Amino acid sequence: MLTKATAPQVLLQTAGEQDTGGGAAGGMADRTGEDLQWLRRAHDEQLALCSELEAIADSLPSAVNRQKCIYAAKALGPLIQGIHRYEESILFPQLLADPRAGHNIDATLERLKFEHCEDECFAEELTDALLKLGSGDIVNMEAVGYMLRGFFEGIRRHIAFEREYLFRDMQDG
Repeated sequence: MLTKATAPQVLLQTAGEQDTGGGAAGGMADRTGEDLQWLRRAHDEQLALCSELEAIADSLPSAVNRQKCIYAAKALGPLIQGIHRYEESILFPQLLADPRAGHNIDATLERLKFEHCEDECFAEELTDALLKLGSGDIVNMEAVGYMLRGFFEGIRRHIAFEREYLFRDMQDG
């Protein structure tokens, strides 16, 4: 059960606060390893939130845990936005600089940035629906169920793509 204590937290620092390395003896390789560890933990948090959203969807229409809905709503936006900001400002530039990156890396990263924008807009709408559901307001349960499933399935696909294709060749420190 999702509680305040177990709700996903935005990991470490936001991209704007992140040290991009460069001056230390390990340089880019050390930084890349740390960044990939951060991304793995971030993916794990996103997947944990997806599992909670799936549990909410499975509970519809009659067994809704309102508290779980409110915690999920409050975690959703900051988690998604923080991870996207980190990927776009730290990891994507590393991929562009990596000589092992494929020849279509620019187009791939642009597509992922577009998906980030779509996911963030979807997360805003889902947050509103979850807050209403958690507050006991009348909502279209079928529509909320579709929203939940559409969101968490899209996030899971996005993570699978990043893990299997985008970051598989980067050094793991």
